[in-house]
Amino acid sequence: MCSVIRSACRAVIRITRNLLSNLILPGLVLLIIIPVFASEGQWTDHPALQSFDLGEGELPDDIYLVRTRGSLPQIDGIVVHGASQGLYVISGDANIVMGLVELGCAVFPLQKTSAADVNISPDSYRIWTPATTPDPNIEAMVAQVNWSGISTEIQWLVDFGTRYSFASNHFTVVSALADRFIGYGFTPVLYSYEYNGTTLWNVEATQTGTVYPDSFIVICGHFDSVSGDPYVSAPGADDNGTGTATVLAAAEILSQYDFEYSIRYICFSGEEQGLRGSQAYASWAAANNIGIVGVLNFDMLGYWEPGVEQDLEIETNEASEWFAQAITNAADLYTDTVYELHVYNGAWWGDHASFWAEGYAAVNHEEAWDWGDPDFNPYYHTTSDLLLYIGEDFMVGNIQIAVAALATLAIHDPGSSGVNSGSLESVHGELHAQPNPFTEQLEFTVTGLLNMETTRIFIYDVSGRQVDVLSVNITGGEGNAQWTAGSGLLHDVCTGIYFARIENSPTSDVLRLLHIN
Repeated sequence: MCSVIRSACRAVIRITRNLLSNLILPGLVLLIIIPVFASEGQWTDHPALQSFDLGEGELPDDIYLVRTRGSLPQIDGIVVHGASQGLYVISGDANIVMGLVELGCAVFPLQKTSAADVNISPDSYRIWTPATTPDPNIEAMVAQVNWSGISTEIQWLVDFGTRYSFASNHFTVVSALADRFIGYGFTPVLYSYEYNGTTLWNVEATQTGTVYPDSFIVICGHFDSVSGDPYVSAPGADDNGTGTATVLAAAEILSQYDFEYSIRYICFSGEEQGLRGSQAYASWAAANNIGIVGVLNFDMLGYWEPGVEQDLEIETNEASEWFAQAITNAADLYTDTVYELHVYNGAWWGDHASFWAEGYAAVNHEEAWDWGDPDFNPYYHTTSDLLLYIGEDFMVGNIQIAVAALATLAIHDPGSSGVNSGSLESVHGELHAQPNPFTEQLEFTVTGLLNMETTRIFIYDVSGRQVDVLSVNITGGEGNAQWTAGSGLLHDVCTGIYFARIENSPTSDVLRLLHIN
């Protein structure tokens, strides 16, 4: 049976097939996912607990890693099992423990997982060969990062009043983020998961790679916020408006180029409730054998403290160190941003850790390594976490690292891009098709491309899967190409709706096609 469901299922069953999804289509795709949790193991083998002196059998079934500035709040019903490097291992009633979030703590539930379960074997570690010469195209991408656009996005997020996952406006925020991706030319996908009887949503958009479409470089950050009054006011400019703005800025800039690897832009919810959104997503990705090459997570990277050196903390485990080396290589080549690299298997305090738990390479980026440092945001988890306290130069430099690293890892493909010599001008030609609806074959006509000799037409099904690519020769600004359904990349093209666009064209140029019997 030819159906949207069949196409979507095929796209996630094996990474060796054409997992080409969610690129430059109008509308919205909804997909329900069910978390799959990691296997059983010994608590004392868990990587997050390696720096704690914890004896065998001391820990209950449900434990939490807590990170806080200063001392852990004293609350009845919470048992502290250990402390190390500003972290606490605790247990207690889930509702009581999660109440620490509104008192300025970050709380991360841990799963009974052993080091062997979550760490890639040393024999399979990858090696990054450093680039020594800057790519002028990547330099052009990095140069587009500007404070005006960043500050506008952060204030836009603040203006929701609250982005608390359980607030009544949760889906309003989700829909608004989806609209942002649509504006960049993507088809966003909303992933749902259940937490405490409530349906929460992540927002994702995919930019399909030209050579390795089923291998993904992920950039992510959580969009939810919290405070002592989360249902009313949780502006979350730094936590994590800065991370969300980083994902959006990267999507806006890199969407104008082609890359060999696919890029996934993800905004997670439920982070403040213990990485719930990223756990659901990473578990789903592992269960479906999704080819995630590596993950760049951004969480709180903009607070400015006068007189304190501003440096971005880049945090990795040993298994992901090769990925971190690629990031720092890009930072050195394309930016002047100061950073510090930390290789620490116990840094399980952000959405990157959800991917570590599934054996994926992932790296975290944040403003402060030690929460007692003066560069840690004192307005964290309060109603005063506002744009006012975000440093312009610091934020610009950190997003420049994100753009440079993402473009480096995804590998810019100048041969297939409609962008020439680093210019980012979009193609504004018009695309027509006759007949439409069609039964077997139709003819595309491209007009308005006066300064081009060739272009390409991309064709997608309703699930975002790329089904064909047509080359078009341009003479006098015009060109033609024929398409026979089922003769291209995939041969199971059936009746239904398809979409076509000119390479590097804006969303408004997407053409809707109807294939009938």
